[in-house]
Amino acid sequence: MKLNKIYSFALALVAGINMLGAQATLPAFWNCNDPAAAPSGFTLNQGTSGTFVYTSASLVKSTPAAIRLDVTGEWIKINWTGTADTLWFYGSGTGASGVTAWKGTFDVEASADGSTWTSVKKFVDTDMPMGTKQLFAQVGSTARFARLIFTSKTSGYNLAIDDIEVRPGKGGAKPEIKVEYAGKTLLSGNEIKVGNANAFDLTIKNNSTLGDLNVTGIQKSGTNAGDFSTTASFPITVKAGESTTLSIDVNQSVTSGSLKATVGILSNDSLQLPFNVNVFAVRGSLATEPTAAPSNLNLVSNLAWKSVLGMTGTDADGYLVLLSTSPITATPVDGVGYQRGEYLNGARVMHAGALANVTFDNIWGATKYYVKAFAYNGYDGYVNYFTSAYGSLDYTTPGLQAGSYYGSLTETDTLLVSKLRGLVRPHFQVYYSNFGATMASNFDARDTTDGKKVINCFYTGYPYVYNPPFFFDVADQNYLSREHSYPYSWMGEASQDSANYSDLFLLYLVHQNKGNAVRSNYPMNNLKTVTMNFYGGKFGTDSAGGFAYEPRDFAKGALSRSNFYICATYNRAGAPFTIPTANDFLGMVQDQNVLKRWNKQFPPNGWEIARHEYVASVQKNRNPFVDYPDWACYIDFSKMSYVKGGTACGGPTINNKPLTVVSTRVYPNPSSDVMHIDLSAFNGSDVKVTVVDFFERTVFEGKSNGSGMDLNVKGWSAGQYLILLHGATQQAVTTVMVN
Repeated sequence: MKLNKIYSFALALVAGINMLGAQATLPAFWNCNDPAAAPSGFTLNQGTSGTFVYTSASLVKSTPAAIRLDVTGEWIKINWTGTADTLWFYGSGTGASGVTAWKGTFDVEASADGSTWTSVKKFVDTDMPMGTKQLFAQVGSTARFARLIFTSKTSGYNLAIDDIEVRPGKGGAKPEIKVEYAGKTLLSGNEIKVGNANAFDLTIKNNSTLGDLNVTGIQKSGTNAGDFSTTASFPITVKAGESTTLSIDVNQSVTSGSLKATVGILSNDSLQLPFNVNVFAVRGSLATEPTAAPSNLNLVSNLAWKSVLGMTGTDADGYLVLLSTSPITATPVDGVGYQRGEYLNGARVMHAGALANVTFDNIWGATKYYVKAFAYNGYDGYVNYFTSAYGSLDYTTPGLQAGSYYGSLTETDTLLVSKLRGLVRPHFQVYYSNFGATMASNFDARDTTDGKKVINCFYTGYPYVYNPPFFFDVADQNYLSREHSYPYSWMGEASQDSANYSDLFLLYLVHQNKGNAVRSNYPMNNLKTVTMNFYGGKFGTDSAGGFAYEPRDFAKGALSRSNFYICATYNRAGAPFTIPTANDFLGMVQDQNVLKRWNKQFPPNGWEIARHEYVASVQKNRNPFVDYPDWACYIDFSKMSYVKGGTACGGPTINNKPLTVVSTRVYPNPSSDVMHIDLSAFNGSDVKVTVVDFFERTVFEGKSNGSGMDLNVKGWSAGQYLILLHGATQQAVTTVMVN
C-alpha cells in the first residue's frame, strides 16, 4: 500500500483522453525529477498515493530523482507533434538488497491515436538491467504517442526510469512547422506576452529534412484581432531544416490597456491545421483594469492542517489571494507582480494566477484566518489590480478531533497504561524510507518565492530552502534528516523495520549537522552553561554538570509528548520503552520530570494540533498526550506504571552524577579498512564501544579493557559514524568517516 501524496491527480482521470492534452515538440526531453512538474506532452499514471520517485544514486541518471513504477499498469506517456524516430531512456530494475537479476515485464508501446497500443520493445526479467543503463526503442513514423508501462509486476521488484527523450525522425518527407518566440519553442495554442512592444517576431522553422514548408498566410481572431497585422508577403517557402522570421505589428494608436488576439499561421504542415499563437500585448504602462472583484469565497475543504479556497471569478486575467492570522490591511500595488510564498504587509501571498481552487499550506489547527482576494489584469510590470472592492472570508480551522477514539477511557482508570497501548499501538505503519514523501512534502513544506519551498528545522528553527521535490540531500551541508526525538539507541526493540522506528509521531525533520548530530543521544534539559548554539538549539551542560541538549521553546512541548507517546505505545515485556531509558546509553539518562514540566509549560499549539491531526489521518491512531496532556501526570514513565491522583508531575529534577569526559583518537580517519580506537584514557578499565550511523542505527557493539581496539569497517556504507565509549566513570564521543 502506498502513502498519501497529492499531485497531478487529474492526470490519472484523463488517461485515454489523449488528443485533448498538450503535445511535446521534438526533440522532447524530461529529466524525471519531479512527477508534479512533467513538461508538456508528458503524463503519468502512478495512482494517487505512494512513493513516486527514487533518489538513490545507483538508480538516478540526472539528480535528484528518477520516476518509480511499482504497480502493474503504471506508466509514463508522451504525446508529441511531428515525426519521431526513437525513444531513449535510462532504466533500472530494483529489488531487495543483494538481488542481482530483475524479474517482471516492462513494455515500450507506441500509438498513432493514444487509444490503440502496440508493443515496440519488451523487457522480460533479465532484459531489464539492475543498475541505470540507457535503453531505446524504435517507435515508427506514424506514432504520435509512446508509453513506458510496467506490464506485469513480480512481488519485490520495481522500476526506476530517468531522462526520457523522444528523438525526431530522420529524413521525413512531410513538412513540419515549428514556431519559436524569444528563443523558446511554442506549442499550438500557447500564449506569448509581448508587453508594450510595437512589434514582435515569430521564428518559423521547417522541422522536416526533405519537404518544403509553405506558409500561406495568417488568420486572426479574438477581441483585439484588428490590432495585430503583418506586412509579410505570402506564400513564404521554408526549405527543409531552415527557418524564417515573421514580424507582427501591434497597433500604436491604442493609448493604453490590454490587447489580446489569436494569430493562426496557415501552412502545408502535415497536420493541415493552423498553428495558433495567443498574443497578449499591452499599450501604455498597465493592462486594462478589471471592473469587479471575485465573490463567493468559500472553503472547499477545511482541515486542521490544510484549507482549500474556492471563489467565483470575474472577467479578469488572474486573482491575488492573501492569507493572515490577523485582519488584512494590505492592498496590492499596480505594476508589481507578486509570487506565492512572499509577504505583503504581513499577509502571505497564497495565489497569483488564473481562477482556481487555492490550497493553503502551513495551516495551524484551531486558528482563525483572514482571506482577501483581488482581481487583476496583465502580467509582470503591467499588472493592474482592481482595488475598489475585494472578496473576503474569515474562518477558523478545526482543533483536535478525537471524537469517540478513547471511548469511556479516562485518567482515573487504573488500567490506563495497558489500555492506552491496546488502543494506540495498532496502526498503519509508514516505512522510514517514505517519511520524506509523507511528512516533508505533504505537511512540513511551505511555499516560498521562485518556485522553492522551505521547511524549518524542528529543534532549531533553521529555515531549509530547497527546490522541490524534497529528498535527503546528504551532499548539502544544511540538509534535513529524520530525527528520532526518542533516540533509537534508547529503544527496547532494535529492528529498523519495526513500527517504533518509523512512527510519524516520533520523527521530525532536523538539521543533520547542527541539530541531529549535535543532539545525538544526549538527554533534553534546560541548560545552565551553553557551549554551542545554532538558531534556537543549544548544547551544553545542565545544572548537575551533565551534557544535554535544549531545543527551541517551540519544540519542547511537542517533543515531550512524542516521548510520552513512544513509551505508552511500545513498552512491553522484553521490549522496554521508558524514561529514563532502560538501555543505559553512555550515562545519557533522560529525566521525565524535565519533559513533564515542558509538557505543562508549552501546551499543544496550533502547529502541533495540525501535525497531530495530519499524522492521525495517515497512521489511523492518535497521540493521547496531545489530546489530553494531563494524562502524563498519571504515569511514572520510568516503570510505565499508573500513578493514582495524577501526582507524577512536579517532581524535582533528577541529578545523575555525570561521567567524566575524556579524549580519544581514532585513526586512520577516514578509512575503508581497519580503524584503531585509542582507549588509553580509560586506564585499562572495561569500556563499552558502540558505533552508530547517521540514521541512529547501532552498527557495532563491543567491549575492551585494553589500551586500544581495532574496528574493521570493511563493507560498511560510506558516510559519517558516531563512536561512543562508556566506562564506569568516564566517557568519550567522536565521529569518524568511512569511505
